[in-house]
Amino acid sequence: MSSVRMRLLALALCFACVTGILFAQGGATGAISGVVQDTSGAVIAGAKVNIKNDATGELLRQATTDSSGLFSATLLPVGTYTIEISAHGFPDTTVPGVVVRITETTRMTAVMKVTTVKEVVEVQSQVEQVNTSDATTGQSVGNQTITSLPLATRNFQQLLDLNAGASANLNNAAALGRGDVRIDVNGGREDNNNYLIEGVSASDYSFGELTYTPVPNPDDVQEFKVSTSLYDASQGRNGGGNINAILKGGTSSFHGDLWEYFRNTDLDAGDYFLGQFDLKQNIFGGDFGGPVGPGAKLGYFYVNYQGTRQRSGDSLGTYINTAIPVLPGGPGARTAAALAAAFSSPPTANCPAVTLTAADIDPVALALLNVPAGNNFGGGGGYLIPTVPGTPGVTQTYNASTGTCSSTVNYGPLVISTPGRYTDDQFTANWDRDFNHSKDRISERFFWSDSETYEPFGADNLQVQTGYPAYATNLNYPLDVPLRGRFGSVAETHTFSNSLINEFRFGVNIISDALENVAVPGASPADLGISGVGGAPDMYRFQLDTFQIGPFPNQLQSALSDSLVYLDTVSWTKGRHQLRFGGEIDRTSVRRNLPVLDNGLLYFSPGGNPLFAAGSLQQGSITDFQNFLTGYTFLGEAGGGAANHDYHIPAFGAFGQDDFRVTQSLTLNLGLRIEWVGAAYDDLCHLGNSVLNNANTI
Repeated sequence: MSSVRMRLLALALCFACVTGILFAQGGATGAISGVVQDTSGAVIAGAKVNIKNDATGELLRQATTDSSGLFSATLLPVGTYTIEISAHGFPDTTVPGVVVRITETTRMTAVMKVTTVKEVVEVQSQVEQVNTSDATTGQSVGNQTITSLPLATRNFQQLLDLNAGASANLNNAAALGRGDVRIDVNGGREDNNNYLIEGVSASDYSFGELTYTPVPNPDDVQEFKVSTSLYDASQGRNGGGNINAILKGGTSSFHGDLWEYFRNTDLDAGDYFLGQFDLKQNIFGGDFGGPVGPGAKLGYFYVNYQGTRQRSGDSLGTYINTAIPVLPGGPGARTAAALAAAFSSPPTANCPAVTLTAADIDPVALALLNVPAGNNFGGGGGYLIPTVPGTPGVTQTYNASTGTCSSTVNYGPLVISTPGRYTDDQFTANWDRDFNHSKDRISERFFWSDSETYEPFGADNLQVQTGYPAYATNLNYPLDVPLRGRFGSVAETHTFSNSLINEFRFGVNIISDALENVAVPGASPADLGISGVGGAPDMYRFQLDTFQIGPFPNQLQSALSDSLVYLDTVSWTKGRHQLRFGGEIDRTSVRRNLPVLDNGLLYFSPGGNPLFAAGSLQQGSITDFQNFLTGYTFLGEAGGGAANHDYHIPAFGAFGQDDFRVTQSLTLNLGLRIEWVGAAYDDLCHLGNSVLNNANTI
C-alpha cells in the first residue's frame, strides 16, 4: 500500500475513533456475505468473485474466497447485484438477482460444478430468506411495494407501521395536507425515533416528530426500513425506531415516468353530517434518469418532480360541527339593550330573575358580536358570529334536592364546511459516479420542497403548535402554515483493498415552518377595543365551557432548524470477522420564536359574577355565556418576555462492531457504542436555568 493511502487510512481511522453519532450501518448501505462450494458441499478456496450493480452494470467490488470458501463485500449501495465467480477447474459461474437491503447483510451460497468444457454457467444462489446475520427486528420495503400500495396523498411514511413493533394513527384519506403520520415504536414516544434519509439525520429537532420532516414521493424512494429493536452498535442516539429511507439513482439506460393522480367531489361519497363536501386533489409529476456522457463516463443522474394541489372541506380545520348560543339576527339586532334582554334569566318558582342591563354588557363582547359577516362561520344574520336556528333566550330551573338554581342558554346547531387549500412542490436531483478504476465512488443527493396549508378554521388552541388538528367544535380563525425543506448529502466510498473500505458522508438538513394567523376583517384588537399583549396583532382567544372563539394564541410562532452531519465508517473484513467502526459529528441549530399566549387566553365558566351577591341563587344560575357578555373571566393567561431563541445542540459519539461468523449457522454480533448529546445552549442568552444553591433560605 502506498504511503499516500496509508496516510488516508490513518486519517479515516482517526476520524472514526474520535467523532460522531452514527445512525445507521454504513449510512445507506448493506452487505453481501457468501460461501462458494462444489456440488458435494466442499468449499472452494481462492475463487475470484466480482460483484456488479445490475442498474448501472458497474463492477463495484472484487473479492477472493478464503480457506473456508467465504467472501464478503461491505458498504454496498442498496440495489440488485450479479455475482460472477471463477475458479480453476470450474466453469465461470454467474449468480443474478442478489438483493442488498439497507443495513442488512445478504447471506448466499454459490454452488459450482466441475466441467471439462469451457463455458459460463448461470445458477440461482441459495439466499437465506431469514436474516441470520443479526438479531435486528425490522423490515425493508422496496419501491415496487411502496408504489403499489394505495396511498391517498402519496406519503410513504404511512407505510412505516408495516414493521413489527411499530404502530401509527389511521390516516384520514380526506384530510388536508400530505397525510402526516405519528409513529410509535414498542410503546415509546414519537420523539424517541430517528428519521434518516441516505443514512443522514433528517429529523425535525424543533418538535421531534415527523410532522415537518422532508417526505420524498414514493417514486423517489428506492427503499426504506424501520429497525424497531436489537439493532447493532452502528445505530443509536434515541432508543426508539430507526427509520431510514434511500432515494433512487440513475441507471445505465435512460428511463422516465409521468403520473397524475386525482380525486374530485363527484367521485366521493358525502359525509353523514356535512353532506356532499368539496374535495379536489391533483398529484402530478415525473422522473427521468440515465447515464451522463458516452459510456456513462460522467456517472449517472436521476431527477424527480412532484406537485400537489388539494382542496378539502372534510378535514379538521375546514369544517365546524358544533352548537353555539342562539343570537339575534338582522341589522341593528345586537345592541347592548337587546343582548341584555335576550340573555337575562327569567324568574321561575324558587328562582329569582338574573337580570342584565345594557350597562352590564362588556364593550369588547358587544364589539365582537357585532363584527359584520365575512367569509367565516357562514355569516348567519349578517354577523361574524352567526345567528343559528332557534330562539334567543335563557331557561332557568330549580333543583329541589340540592336547593339550587341553574340556567341554560338556548343553543342551536352550526354546521359549516369551507374548503381549505394545500399546495406542495418538491424536486430531487441525484448523481453517482465511480472513478479511479472503481476504487472511489461519489454519491450526491438533493431534495427540495415547498408547501403551504391554509385552513379556514385551523387557528385552534395550543395543540396545533405540534401538528395536532383543530377541533370541529370551536369557532377558530383561519391559519396558514408554510413549510420549507432542504436536504442534501454527499458520500465518498474508497476501497483500500478487497477487505478494507472507508465511507465518508456529509449531510445538511434544513426545515423552516411557521404558524400564521390570518386576520379576520373587523376583529383586530383595535376594532374590538383590546390592548394587545406585547403588541400582538390578534385579538384574545375566548374559551367557554363548550366552545372557543378566536385565533391561535401563540403568535407569531416560527422555527428554522438546520443540521450539519459529518460521518465516517471503516469496514474491515478479517477472516470470519466483519469489523466496523466509526463515528459522527452532528451540529444542530434551532432558531425558534415561540411566544406563549402572547395573544392572551381568557376562560369563562358558570357562576362567580360580582354583579350578584355572593352565595345568592343568582350566582349559581349564571352561565358561562352570560359571564362572557358581562366580561367576567374565570381565568386569564397571557405571555411575555423573550420568545426568540438561537439554540445550538452539539453531539458526537463513536462505535465499534464485530460480526463474528463462528460457523455457517452461528454469528455473534458484538458491539460497543459511546455517544454524547450535549445540552442546548442559546446564543441569545434567552434560556435560563435555576441554581438552587444561590436561592435565599428561610
